[in-house]
Amino acid sequence: MIAICNVCESALSVSLYESLGTASITTMNQMIEGTTEVRFCSHCGHVQTSELPSLVEYYANEYEINATSDEEDQLYKVVDGRKVYRAEHQASVLMSKISFRDGLRVLDYGCAKSATLKKVLTRHSGIKPFLFDVTDRYVPFWERFPQDVQWSTHTPNPDWFGTMDVVLSFYALEHVSDLTQALLNVKRLLKTGGIFYFLVPNMYHNVADFVVADHVNHFSASSLAYLLQRHGFGEIEVDEQIHDAAFVVKARFIGEGAGMDTPDGDALARLREEALHIAQYWNTFAARVKEYEGMVGDGAMAIYGAGFYGNFISTLLMFPERISCFVDQNEYLRGKRIMSKPIVAPQDIPDEVSHVLVGLNPVIAKSVIGQIEQWQGKSLEFFYL
Repeated sequence: MIAICNVCESALSVSLYESLGTASITTMNQMIEGTTEVRFCSHCGHVQTSELPSLVEYYANEYEINATSDEEDQLYKVVDGRKVYRAEHQASVLMSKISFRDGLRVLDYGCAKSATLKKVLTRHSGIKPFLFDVTDRYVPFWERFPQDVQWSTHTPNPDWFGTMDVVLSFYALEHVSDLTQALLNVKRLLKTGGIFYFLVPNMYHNVADFVVADHVNHFSASSLAYLLQRHGFGEIEVDEQIHDAAFVVKARFIGEGAGMDTPDGDALARLREEALHIAQYWNTFAARVKEYEGMVGDGAMAIYGAGFYGNFISTLLMFPERISCFVDQNEYLRGKRIMSKPIVAPQDIPDEVSHVLVGLNPVIAKSVIGQIEQWQGKSLEFFYL
């Protein structure tokens, strides 16, 4: 069967990458059956992972984000010793991009707990919030929302069509194989002239996105522009600097007269080379981890990072029992375990640990480790990916 691009519907090229083994790892660090296979679109610059059959069951029964409590969140970064969580940063960026006013109808599409919109409401209580997700599991959080809110699950409420001033989406479109239907839903919801504002991962700034099994779409600035223009959006802004490892996108729904730009051939060639470079990184990843593990000898090890990188490393180890713990600065992970090993704060790393495998985005890994004051002067050896 010929693979078709989710963005432009062109036939995709041969695989850039195919994972080893018969299991792949997801956003939520779950192992699911199937091989991760990644292709490049030479027409629009999109990178795409073949959708695994087991994803349907995964989304229905396992996928959830920060659902332990209202406060639980992912750690975005540590700035001058202060922990900044993702919803806080996303709300700050959103308010810098959109001028909110009383009465504005704002829909969070694929919202989960809608933590970002909730933070915006603390500053702009006069806007009218609406929530949509494909599952009912977040309804208890919506029932505790700080003000009156309307919500819909599984399919958007038809009464909302053509009424929204702003549609928001945070890290949802990378999961959606039928982008045409998703954009159709957004267009139906927006008023003409309304704003579609969304975040998706930037694989070129965080190579982990390339091998996340449930991320079927790996966007580029080129493929994002193509997708939006194809569906009647104009005034497209794609910001890849303001949020680490993400594209922050803002576009206005114009309708049929939006127009299309021809993708730049040289830019597409550069994107393909970058994608090939990332594929090569992952093709040698397992060998590098195993080589380092062999060099450690009998030394006790820990893994820094309880997210995707840390979990991915743990699946590759020949002797995982030698891992004493996982280390992470996210306070919401205290008391949780990976591979039956505790997740601890940096200051609580066991004294016997001599080697730390750093499971972080390689772009920021050394900087993050260098800022951990509790480890200054400790005799720890670090393995960077």
